[in-house]
Amino acid sequence: MRLSKEIKIGVLVSVSVLVFFAGFYFLKGANIFSGENEYYAYYDNVQGLQTSSSVQIKGLGVGRVSNIELLDSDKVKVTLAVGKDVAVPVGTTAELASSDLLGTKVVVLNLGMGTELAKDGAILPASIESGVIDNISVELSPLIIDLRHVLSTLDTVLIGVSGVLNEKTANSLSNTVGSLDITMQNFSELAEKLNKESETLASMIRNANSIAENLAQNNQSITNIIENAEKTTDALAKAPIQKTIDDLQSASKQLNEVLSKINRKEGTLGYLVNDEKLYKDLTETLDALDLLIKDVNARPWRYINVNVFGKKNKE
Repeated sequence: MRLSKEIKIGVLVSVSVLVFFAGFYFLKGANIFSGENEYYAYYDNVQGLQTSSSVQIKGLGVGRVSNIELLDSDKVKVTLAVGKDVAVPVGTTAELASSDLLGTKVVVLNLGMGTELAKDGAILPASIESGVIDNISVELSPLIIDLRHVLSTLDTVLIGVSGVLNEKTANSLSNTVGSLDITMQNFSELAEKLNKESETLASMIRNANSIAENLAQNNQSITNIIENAEKTTDALAKAPIQKTIDDLQSASKQLNEVLSKINRKEGTLGYLVNDEKLYKDLTETLDALDLLIKDVNARPWRYINVNVFGKKNKE
């Protein structure tokens, strides 16, 4: 049986329409093969939730928003179409949340802990997750309040400063800043000098370290020296210094008396020291005695008569 061209075209159009609707609902998240269960949730504000928005469990899409209806009680009824192969326990909540930073809304099913499953047409408790903007607003609100307080305080301070900073004070501050600039320049020059003398300072530090090491190595010797000094000090403290000083004074007094007698020509030593004639006679006598000794040494036979074998020496 041959089909006419019109029948073929009609069948082709019908199949195309069916494929189009199947693809359309599939893209919307509808499961046209296994069927769906419908659940309802009531919100005060859906915050831009759209029909065909995704229904997710732990980030996995399990259904779609099939209908959104505004009720007379100022509530918004949202119909959730979830695949029959997804187990939704009793106590599951439908949380309205943002899926990205742009604010795209989805419904997240937070599964309950019970074992009994929610029936088709059940009403799920609704909740709304705070968005990123809401969280930022909550965090920024105290900061904005503090910032306003700081700005108010700063404004008050600036008013006070503007009242204090008259022309004379401004000139004083300018001079102070100039002085600080000069001081900083002096510090800079001092730093340069210190940098130039850094090697000398390092050498001094090394010498100090060397001295410290030597002291540490000769610690025992230094201890012995200190002990000897202490012993010497003790011995000096115990010595009869006063008696020695008294003896020295007595000896000095006696010496002064002897010198006085000599100066007064008393005694033999006084005559010897003060009689010039006696001094000359003694000098001449010593010179003659010296010549006599020399002559005895040179010609002893003149003064010693020795006979050998009865023979007389010649003069």
